[in-house]
Amino acid sequence: MRRIAAGLLALCVAAPPAAADTIRIVIPYAPGGALDPLARILANGLGKVRPGDAIVVENIGGAGGIVGMNTVAKAPADGRTFLFSPSGNIVISPWLQQTPYDVTKAFEPIALVGSVKSAMIVRVSLGVNTLGELIALSKKGTKLTYGSPGIGTSPHISGAILNHAAGITITHVPYRGLGPALNDIVGGHIDAITTSVIGVLPYVQGGTARALATFDTERSDRLPDVPTTVELGFPDLVMPQWYGLLAPAGLSADVRKAFEAQVLAVLRSPEVVQQLATSGVADPKGTAELRAILDADFKKWPSLLPKLGITAQ
Repeated sequence: MRRIAAGLLALCVAAPPAAADTIRIVIPYAPGGALDPLARILANGLGKVRPGDAIVVENIGGAGGIVGMNTVAKAPADGRTFLFSPSGNIVISPWLQQTPYDVTKAFEPIALVGSVKSAMIVRVSLGVNTLGELIALSKKGTKLTYGSPGIGTSPHISGAILNHAAGITITHVPYRGLGPALNDIVGGHIDAITTSVIGVLPYVQGGTARALATFDTERSDRLPDVPTTVELGFPDLVMPQWYGLLAPAGLSADVRKAFEAQVLAVLRSPEVVQQLATSGVADPKGTAELRAILDADFKKWPSLLPKLGITAQ
């Protein structure tokens, strides 16, 4: 009996304690972009809701977001790996690049983290103060460039829509992430970029870039003096962004519903609402609403992109 008791005691001592789950929130870009602080706000909130788990934000850049998205698409559907992505990577870029996944089937929507307005900035040294001046400069034959985090991302398509609407040609320069593109605006290596207001705000406030227009129907309260493209006579030049949280396809309904509830509890808490509002992000929605948005955008973009002169790479 003593031997049995000793054996059981040895097993208890040797057995490791139950490990906490590690929840990965994957951003499909290199560090330094507008998604990073938003993902960390969400991660910090989830850390309070799930105190026994480690919530990790992981940047996996490359191929305009494809590498990071494929990492999530191929991950086990066990509720431990999630994708935090802007709308362009999910509903636009798959129609322009070959991907190792079928975006319409590879992911399970969890929640819409929020939506944000987009704005165009140019390097201060370009000497352009308005969107009209930028268009005029291009029409004079000046070779201009605009950056983006990659083919098919919202900043890429925003520039393409501007080219189409204004009848100009500003050359697209893709990067591995938004951070490197913004750095090259400051360094004078590219001329312009259109991305979320939260992404451009530090550069505008710091005086290293100038905002020309908000690509929306209403002005941003973060850039109240910057006119909208609609005000400037371009009613079709509207490009709001939204940020979605998705899981690998095959996630069980019970796990999905539980995590959706936790995420929405965080996103709708007064503290997080205020934090996101400071960044211009608002109006989180649940799984059903995000799925409806995805279905509509999956129908919209494949037919619209060719009209903009944008074809698959």
